Amino acid sequence: MRKLFLTVAVLFTAAVVLQLYFAAVGVFSDPESELFNWHGTNGRVVLPILAILLIISAALARAGRRTIWLSVLPLVLLLFQTVLFIVTGLIFGLDESTPPSLAATLVLSLHAVNGTAILLLGVLFIVRARRLVREGPPAKTGTPVGEAEEAPAAAPSA
Repeated sequence: MRKLFLTVAVLFTAAVVLQLYFAAVGVFSDPESELFNWHGTNGRVVLPILAILLIISAALARAGRRTIWLSVLPLVLLLFQTVLFIVTGLIFGLDESTPPSLAATLVLSLHAVNGTAILLLGVLFIVRARRLVREGPPAKTGTPVGEAEEAPAAAPSA
């Protein structure tokens, strides 16, 4: 199960990198070509499925309480990506016929910052999963792999 967790973490991170690529393809292509739809499909279908699989595989791998709970964060951040557009549209009264104001643009640009956080989480899960495959399950206290405290050394006798 530990190798499954590593595999899902790698797939998730690769899908996030592809998401960034699809965003660039959409932005730099002819708007009539609808290539930006790849970004939307990957973000609304592929990434949420992989995020759910990340949670499940972390739990099955017994990756530690912190890692398992942390694996929920990418799904939450993915949901926030869509909520960000909805809330910004409601606050600033955005529609497709008028360009957004500067304030709306600044808020919507958090979409890229949030995407970067998702990418960094993917890398973190790869690191934790690799460590888990190498070193085995974490200590029973729920500390992440590699963060368990070492037993204190015995005091020298006189």
